[in-house]
Amino acid sequence: MFDEVRCHLCGSNSYQIIYDSLKTDQEFKPENYKITDHAVGAPIRIVSCRQCGLSFLNPRLDLETITDNYVGMIDEKYVQEQEGRRSSARFILKYLKKIKPGGRLLDIGCASGFFLDEARKQGWEVYGVELSSWAVTYAKEKLGLSNITQGTLKQAQFPRNFFDVVVMTDVIEHLTDPKEILEEIRQILKPSGVICCNTPDINSLISRVLKAKWWGIKQSHLYYFNKSTLSKLLIASGFFPIKTRSHARTFSLGYWFSNLTAYKTSLKFINTFLNRHPKLANMSISFDLGDQIEIFARKSRQMKYLHELELPEEQEVQNKKKKVVVVLPAYNAAKTLEITINDIPKDVVDDIILVDDVSKDNTMEEAKRLGLKAFRHEKNTGYGGNQKTCYKKALELGADVVVMVHPDYQYDPTAIPRLIEPILQGKADAVFGSRMMKGSALEGGMPNWKYNANILLTALENVILGIYLTEYHSGFRAYSRKYLTSVNFEADSDGFVFDTEIIVQGVLKFMKFEEVPIRTRYFDEASSIKLWPSIVYGLNILKTLFKFVLHKNGLRFKQFN
Repeated sequence: MFDEVRCHLCGSNSYQIIYDSLKTDQEFKPENYKITDHAVGAPIRIVSCRQCGLSFLNPRLDLETITDNYVGMIDEKYVQEQEGRRSSARFILKYLKKIKPGGRLLDIGCASGFFLDEARKQGWEVYGVELSSWAVTYAKEKLGLSNITQGTLKQAQFPRNFFDVVVMTDVIEHLTDPKEILEEIRQILKPSGVICCNTPDINSLISRVLKAKWWGIKQSHLYYFNKSTLSKLLIASGFFPIKTRSHARTFSLGYWFSNLTAYKTSLKFINTFLNRHPKLANMSISFDLGDQIEIFARKSRQMKYLHELELPEEQEVQNKKKKVVVVLPAYNAAKTLEITINDIPKDVVDDIILVDDVSKDNTMEEAKRLGLKAFRHEKNTGYGGNQKTCYKKALELGADVVVMVHPDYQYDPTAIPRLIEPILQGKADAVFGSRMMKGSALEGGMPNWKYNANILLTALENVILGIYLTEYHSGFRAYSRKYLTSVNFEADSDGFVFDTEIIVQGVLKFMKFEEVPIRTRYFDEASSIKLWPSIVYGLNILKTLFKFVLHKNGLRFKQFN
């Protein structure tokens, strides 16, 4: 029933006993595995490794017994403190928002799902893993959280490079093999992914004062970390800590005092008073006692992990056929529409949508003659406004990849297969056809003044946005469904600067960009921005970049959230 263990961090078998109340006639009770269990004097022996300082339970129950205790765990008291636990979740999510604005989030040991529900309200796509059958049932039936697996992380079988954030709140101390779990997490996190891990700090002042009576000492806790040992474990598992802080707890006043009476029986009169005044007892109070470590970390970029960082996202689900939809934002495109349509490779494109922005020619009639799914605005909305309708219509059709092609034949639609390939392979969220690669722009007839302005603006955008593209202003581009559903493109301009704004939004959402070289054609019938509108366009780009800098420094713009 009991297993002797070595130090999980360094493998040493040399340790000193720091707390011992283990007696052979005492048993480990399943009720002590409740989340809200604060029984003082549990029958356990805690040791500290002489080599690295990690504290852990030794001996401990066997894995099968531990798992059974968690699977059968029922904790109604946990649910009663729902508001406080939601408040603690918002505390973590607020910081996460600064470093990872959104995406897929996994909560390991998600209990009844309060953290996931708060994350869902903030726009995250949420998933959970939990052993307790009772907790999973509550999360699914009471909160409508369907993406929860009852079992272990390994049993959930998530794809590689799938999650933007993985959270473990008061979980790592319960794991029999935390390093193995962290390595599994590294596999399922995206290259830019973040892990948030918090746990009681055995080196905190209050722990040293209360010693064995400290509430962090629990029968169910197998490991007792401090800031140093938790950081070492993360580093050993392939992570790089970026932020360490203490974590505040939020509970009702009644809950605080009901637990404190276990340490000071003279406080029972306060419990009696609070029982008579339920409104006061239910009042939520936050305390940061400095005894809870919270660490945020990214995937390490050491050479031995580089092959993982370069794996495509969701590689296990890439065999699914992706629906590709081409959108044509059209204005006076009747003369060039048919030749553009003829060059679109029908073997890789599932649907073609045209949105007519109140053309003065017969663009709409041509679109219907060619059998396109065509929509016409009641009034002219501008280039950006047209794109908004294009993307909404494509998403409504179930598009997995949306390709924008100008129907003026300035761009070469035969390049669509090359354009969408990085998205289909999971290597990119957006791909731009670049006229600036391989000297294609000047060869295609781009005016020198436009070419030079393009280079200067692109250089500035690269410096400020912190990415590298050869061109930001191409009208031939592809977006994944994930990209278009993650950014708030409806809040962008209806003008030409829309193309830059949607890129800035993607940068703030940590999207991945790629480019492919394309040829371009400048001829009399092709549309092109004239000099004065180009100047206005450039000034609007500068304005967008300025807003980006302000947003990154705390002055938030709803458009970029």
